[in-house]
Amino acid sequence: MKCLNQNAETAGSLKTNKTIRIFHLAQTVGQLGILVICFYFGLRNAKLFAPKECNTILSSFILVCFFILVCLQFSLLQTEAEKPNGPQLFNHYFETITICCTLPQCLALLTKLLNYYHLINGTFWMLLVIFYSFIMYIPMAKLALIRVNNNWGRILLFAFIIYRHMIWPAKTIAGHLLYNKCFMQINNSGVLGIPILISITYFVMSSWKIQKPHKVFSRNCSISFSSVITLFLFGNLCWKAQPILNSVINHTNTSSLYFSRINPVIICSALRAGIAEEWLMRFIIIALLAQIFRSNKDGIYLIVLIDGLIFGLWHITNVCSQTLSVTINQIIHATGWGFLYAAIYLYTHSILLTMIHHSLYDFINFLFQSSITKYSAHVGFSLQFSIDSCIVAYMFLCAGLAFIIIRYDEVKQKNVIAKNLTQI
Repeated sequence: MKCLNQNAETAGSLKTNKTIRIFHLAQTVGQLGILVICFYFGLRNAKLFAPKECNTILSSFILVCFFILVCLQFSLLQTEAEKPNGPQLFNHYFETITICCTLPQCLALLTKLLNYYHLINGTFWMLLVIFYSFIMYIPMAKLALIRVNNNWGRILLFAFIIYRHMIWPAKTIAGHLLYNKCFMQINNSGVLGIPILISITYFVMSSWKIQKPHKVFSRNCSISFSSVITLFLFGNLCWKAQPILNSVINHTNTSSLYFSRINPVIICSALRAGIAEEWLMRFIIIALLAQIFRSNKDGIYLIVLIDGLIFGLWHITNVCSQTLSVTINQIIHATGWGFLYAAIYLYTHSILLTMIHHSLYDFINFLFQSSITKYSAHVGFSLQFSIDSCIVAYMFLCAGLAFIIIRYDEVKQKNVIAKNLTQI
């Protein structure tokens, strides 16, 4: 009976793999078709595409068509040996990045072409694009990403994927397309990229030996100590919002100004940052770091240290929308929170706890301090301050609290973190 079940599972797996390969082939041929059509109409109508877009189409046609999409993407359709050679290993990295970039680009070109000739309804088309986006990266995950064996390489690739979809490229795909305003606000916030990340994770979890994320507190941890941690996080939110709430209470005009700023972009941007960043930093990266440092006696400290540093450096991309000094302060500040979030996640094993705090923390920032507009998720903080010792002290305070959490577990000899690491 057991043998029959195994045979049925194997047959089902083979059928699924075949379906994904066919889907990948269809997507590849579809991209080729889109580039050829856009190339043809671009030559016939000089007004259709801007000079920059024409160069993109031409370079894509030469590079993408004849090299990336044909030679390398078709190579993913082959059944590989258990130990792939060097070029095959490189192709897994290369194709993960390539597919992430070319699919949105081709959709953007197709959208502009259809919109120019008035062949689409904006809202209906963007709904189709969103629904399609939930499945379009499955071949990338199953045929390329899943075959990456190096944990550091996995961290870099997954960070790249989430960076690409933190602001879901539907905004780029839509261009000047007019569609439902509320849908546009939600779209531009990037929150619709979260289901994409979850679907990609689902396909790589088994191969990467990552277990499902825990939502509630681990049974191993102390309820009283976990409650103290939760109260601390709640108190931190109150402390951060208190000066602003005082100004709201004392000045009616300030109150109306702040409440008028609440819109789907701010709400969804906070959710996107909290969920996507915690999914990457705490769920994915800590699980992979746990595999790297599993046999290291200082593994827990190294996991917290590296996770915090990665989380801090992640914010360097904000330099495009704010001054360098503000960005450096944000990196230092985020590094401290990265240490603390990592220690809290390792002890409580609750991804929801850090997600909720992170989302609410960013919501306060976006609402009261940032320059997020009604239709844009472009985050730029209006606070201009120089680097001083207070920011560094705050980072060390968070690092100290993270150390206390780890030492508490060691002193009590409960081995809560060690037990939780076996379930990550």
